[in-house]
Amino acid sequence: MTEGDKSKDRTLSTGGSTEEIVGSIQSIITDRSLAPGDRIGAERELAQSLGVSRWTIRRALEQLESQGRILRTHGRSGGIFVAPKKLIRTTPLGGLPVYLRAQGIDSGTTVLGTRAGPPDDEIAKQLGLESDAWVFHIERLRFAGGLPLVLETTDLPCDLFPGLLDQPLGSLYEILDSKYDIRPEVTVETITATTAEREVAGLLQVAVGSALIFVTRTAELGSGRTFEFSRELWRADRTAITVRSDGKPAYTTIDA
Repeated sequence: MTEGDKSKDRTLSTGGSTEEIVGSIQSIITDRSLAPGDRIGAERELAQSLGVSRWTIRRALEQLESQGRILRTHGRSGGIFVAPKKLIRTTPLGGLPVYLRAQGIDSGTTVLGTRAGPPDDEIAKQLGLESDAWVFHIERLRFAGGLPLVLETTDLPCDLFPGLLDQPLGSLYEILDSKYDIRPEVTVETITATTAEREVAGLLQVAVGSALIFVTRTAELGSGRTFEFSRELWRADRTAITVRSDGKPAYTTIDA
């Protein structure tokens, strides 16, 4: 009998309580030598292999997820994964690929859309632009360890970055530095909590209503000109944010 058969026999012999099913799923991870980020299976597959109802599997998965041992993703490519380690995101963020490489996590980017055109009122205000100025609008889905991590929308003034959309857009900060000799001197981020609406949930492979971290960012040159306005939606279950203070006075505004 193979180790896989032994595992199956062991899990099928349980009484089906939540604790027993939790132990069975942990045994699957151990027997298969699954590493963080590896796929365990789908809810239906686990219910069939363990001989229990999907309701029972769901309760066990909820317990494992609350303990940070597994990660569930939704959609066609979704499933149950051994929980990858959380990304420690410092603020302000310089460039996501750099942070991921430093933590030994593979990065990836899918460009969802780009365009050049007049900014709306909010973008013009944030970038300090006149109504006749144009901006590059870039939407990207960023991956860590092969799984979606953050949905990012960025606007930059066209006059500062001619030909930007002809460049590979994996790491904007690396491109801005190497091609345009531009790097942020002052960065301001606002961090709030939100939940995933249907379209965003599908892209990030989370359930509708899941907790997200919403980060807005502006970056300035040494001259004081703002060259970036970004909005980011981070998966809260995969992200930890560390804030470092430089000792200067800081003020928090709370909207009533």
